[in-house]
Amino acid sequence: MSLSCDCGYDDPAWFYEPQDVAPLNTKRSRKCCSCGERVAVGDDAMAFIRYRYPAPDSVAERIYGEGGEEPLVPWYLCDRCAGLYESLDGLGFCNLLGQDVRELCREYAEMQRDAGVFRGQMIINKEPS
Repeated sequence: MSLSCDCGYDDPAWFYEPQDVAPLNTKRSRKCCSCGERVAVGDDAMAFIRYRYPAPDSVAERIYGEGGEEPLVPWYLCDRCAGLYESLDGLGFCNLLGQDVRELCREYAEMQRDAGVFRGQMIINKEPS
């Protein structure tokens, strides 16, 4: 995948709710779902509470009810990736979770260079008069 502004939510396999960056409060370390680095207990991280709608006529549907939410294992971003995620999300990009946000930032920088934007300033080609 790559950067996308298409935030279509046509029956996604699962949903998530990002939490604020906070010290990791779990019994064990976790792996960043973006860069794969280890996040130690107490290190700053961003948790994503994940869930899905149970499949029809499944055991999960009997447990959580029709239209209920079946909890999934949370995913985590290390502090560095969380900052990059928030920046790209703030720019309106979608479907970032599970991708390497470092690579997505490189892609964004390349898009900006190709568009003529350099260090926050647009380079305008003026024809000589």
